[in-house]
Amino acid sequence: MTRVLIDSTNGDDTWTTIGVSPNIIEASWMALIDAVVFGLLLAGS
Repeated sequence: MTRVLIDSTNGDDTWTTIGVSPNIIEASWMALIDAVVFGLLLAGS
């Protein structure tokens, strides 16, 4: 299994998302999607 962690920031807040898969591309994609979705949720609140 591959685990990918992505640290993201919007300038004020910082968050980390994780993707896990046997495929590194899929794990990266999962972590990236979660990072973008969470960032959009933060921007809307």
